[in-house]
Amino acid sequence: MRWYNSLSIRLLLLFWVLLFAVASSGYLLALWFSKPVVPQPVPSEVQSSLAPILSEVETFRSLTPGRLVAGDYRVAASLAPSGTERLQFDRNISANFRELMMRQLDADQPQQFPMGSRMLMGPFALQDYRILVTRPLTVDEQQEQATNEQQTQRVQTLSLLVGSFAIAILLGVWLIQPLRRLTLATREIAKGSEQPNLQRLPKRNDELGELARALKTTAYDLAVSRDAQRRLLSDVSHELRSPLARMQVALMLSADEDDSQARDNHMNQLGRDLERLSTIIERILSLSRLENGLVKLQAEPVDVRQLVEQLVSDLNYTDAKQGARLQVHDSDAWPNTESDPELLRLIIENFVRNALQYTDDAIEISCQQDQTRYTIIIRDHGPGVPPEQLSQLFTPFYRADPSRNHKAGVGLGMALSMRTAAVLGGTVEARNHPDGGLEITVTLPLQVVSKA
Repeated sequence: MRWYNSLSIRLLLLFWVLLFAVASSGYLLALWFSKPVVPQPVPSEVQSSLAPILSEVETFRSLTPGRLVAGDYRVAASLAPSGTERLQFDRNISANFRELMMRQLDADQPQQFPMGSRMLMGPFALQDYRILVTRPLTVDEQQEQATNEQQTQRVQTLSLLVGSFAIAILLGVWLIQPLRRLTLATREIAKGSEQPNLQRLPKRNDELGELARALKTTAYDLAVSRDAQRRLLSDVSHELRSPLARMQVALMLSADEDDSQARDNHMNQLGRDLERLSTIIERILSLSRLENGLVKLQAEPVDVRQLVEQLVSDLNYTDAKQGARLQVHDSDAWPNTESDPELLRLIIENFVRNALQYTDDAIEISCQQDQTRYTIIIRDHGPGVPPEQLSQLFTPFYRADPSRNHKAGVGLGMALSMRTAAVLGGTVEARNHPDGGLEITVTLPLQVVSKA
């Protein structure tokens, strides 16, 4: 995410812009509603009282800034036509007013207006000499000035309140409302919604947009997980129901049978169903452990050719007819590698048993390898699998066509082998061989056997 899409930076900029707008509006409103200072003509009585002093040339020239002229009247500034000190100001007056006094010295007629706590009057001129005088503000003038300042403060306070209210509304629409929408969406997810109503939030490029997109993905993943759990429970209950029903029937019939041979047949059926239940439960638990990462690899040196031959020997011992259909190709491609022998055997055995169940033809087991990996190939010579079903072979409890063969398993072997291969760092693929039959390839990393 780029810096200008960051919610933090946007909030800082928004606060800065809004505060600047509020402060500026307060200042402009204060200027708009405040009474402007309008210069007034100097009253005639003031000019009459100052005339005796300001009419003598020598006296006028001697008036320096800070000097009392008469009563409370004091010289504020003087302007001489020439000399080193042509322009002088009263040092007791703030320097902030000097620009104002300079402009007033250039005025054509004597005027008066408030300047801080004093009234500035002038200019008074005589033979190119000019002066400004000040006097303290009267009580009425001070009250009028205070009233004007209070009105300005009220306008500024009102603008700040209105601006703060506007900021609250903007933040509510821009920030609080999306948070409320996210809260409502979270509650929808808790109720099982797969697509919560997030409106336009996922299209935002800031942190709220990222949160909305993550929430949307989470809602979908949770829905998929719930559906998978429901299907798992449904499939497990379906797989367990049949052998349990047969076991119940076998027990009832064996209890009513007087013929020992018939009773033995029922007990044999009961034993087979018990074994089938054990297989189903074991494979379900194995699949669950693999999916949750609870299986720990026990890597040790493995002769893959020897492991496959032992597997064929065990299958041949259980069912010689079935074992005779297994053909292990003799080549130098069978590796010695570091791996978990139990997991590796589980992968191969599930694929081999699956081939034995779905075809009565020969089954070939071969191997290829390069510098970094080796591939075990299990190929049968049966009718193969319809192309549209190849991608579903590794789905738990999926069986391509269980009705065509009564020995079809529960549909967990292929899924279990694929997940086991992933634990070992490998991959599994299924395809129909060009010459007929289904071909399963298991590609695993080739690990160098460490010498003791």
